[in-house]
Amino acid sequence: MGYVDTSAFLPLLAAEPTSAACAEFWRTADAVVSCRIVYAEAAAALAGVERSGRLTDTGHRQARETMDALYAEFEIVDVDDVLVRRAADLAHRLRLRGSDAVHCAAAALVDAPDLVAASGDRRLLTAWRELGVATYDPAAPS
Repeated sequence: MGYVDTSAFLPLLAAEPTSAACAEFWRTADAVVSCRIVYAEAAAALAGVERSGRLTDTGHRQARETMDALYAEFEIVDVDDVLVRRAADLAHRLRLRGSDAVHCAAAALVDAPDLVAASGDRRLLTAWRELGVATYDPAAPS
């Protein structure tokens, strides 16, 4: 089972140096899970990619369509009081930003012994490892 944060989801939607590695992670996972916030974060990131000129209006529209299709394949961890309180604790204890703390807590709460969490964020990867979650860094040399 693969957990995907936004930094590992966005390369599936817009060309990034880690796009091939993220696509391989997605393809080889039996199931892919993420926290519900991944949708809003990815939409905001795509808007930023469009503003930067790396995506045309048409490219942005196509990326959003791909985002919708892939999002439908996720097993979703919902944001609830247990998750946000755990995220708040992890933000402090592991020095994480808010959304990274939510992803960290969400992956840690997934009850799957074969879970591997993917992210392009080194601090989040380190936090997951500290919690005993197996990780995948799409930017790491293979």
